[in-house]
Amino acid sequence: MAEYEPIEARAFFRSHSHLPIWEILEEAGIWRQVGMRVKFEFCGSSTVAEKALFNGSVAFVSGNHITPYALVARGEPIVCLASPSNSVRNRLVSRQPIASLSDLKGRRIGETTLVDPTGGYHHLRGNHMLEVLRAGLALDQVEWVEIAETMEDFRRMQMGALQSGKVDATFLTGSAEEYKKAGYHILNLEPLPMVTGPTLTTTIGALDTKGRLGERLVKAMVLGIHFVRAHRQETEAILTGLRKRIPEVGNAGYDSVAKFEPKPYPTPQAVMNAYELCLMKAPETREVSPLALWDLHYLRGLDASGFISRLYQNG
Repeated sequence: MAEYEPIEARAFFRSHSHLPIWEILEEAGIWRQVGMRVKFEFCGSSTVAEKALFNGSVAFVSGNHITPYALVARGEPIVCLASPSNSVRNRLVSRQPIASLSDLKGRRIGETTLVDPTGGYHHLRGNHMLEVLRAGLALDQVEWVEIAETMEDFRRMQMGALQSGKVDATFLTGSAEEYKKAGYHILNLEPLPMVTGPTLTTTIGALDTKGRLGERLVKAMVLGIHFVRAHRQETEAILTGLRKRIPEVGNAGYDSVAKFEPKPYPTPQAVMNAYELCLMKAPETREVSPLALWDLHYLRGLDASGFISRLYQNG
């Protein structure tokens, strides 16, 4: 493995669901292998995260999947390097049985606002809009009842909105056990292709000024995904410690990281769906290709060298 001069980096993660893979990189010594010390902080807003990227106060962001396409259209030097997760699986929780999403016509859906208090795009709201469109409904054929401005408040208030009768249904990501025990009806949906999870988002300036940053980040992610697959017991121990230390990660377990692709390329349909969500908020983005955001040559270089294949051949 190539020698690296030590560097330090500050980074944001956009969701606590991203923390497991970064915790594994830290505890397994993978950041040290690529000569990096990384300090992560939570940032709940895409607007705030992007401002920090552009002023150089953070080197990269874990997440920010929608608005970067519009930023490229405006000439901003933002770039994504890898996408280990390219689909989401939603559930619909309802007060009355619903056989398919097309039955939502005329119903009230509990949701976040489309943008957060600082102007950032709520990705999950966008996902739910795509689910409704995929079911053959127009967005105005359902009633979007906005029950919270932040994701944290939304998750906390969903159950209450159902209990009070304020909404007929709400979309859920993750376990539905609490709702099932409370007597609500659960409709499991097919996976929705979508760039999601701990993508690597940075700037051209950071790639130019921080020695081999892109190479290091992509290699660290690839090594972390391999560690998960090769060391289940150690991974589970690391995640147990993370859950105890940071309750906001919820019940994140082994499967939450084992699902990541060994070669974390974005899939075409996942990119197009993320791009379509951006177009809903910023139609002018159509002037640029969705591929303009992505710089995959670091990942392609690792892949073409045989580095990733050798990891899995060696166990």
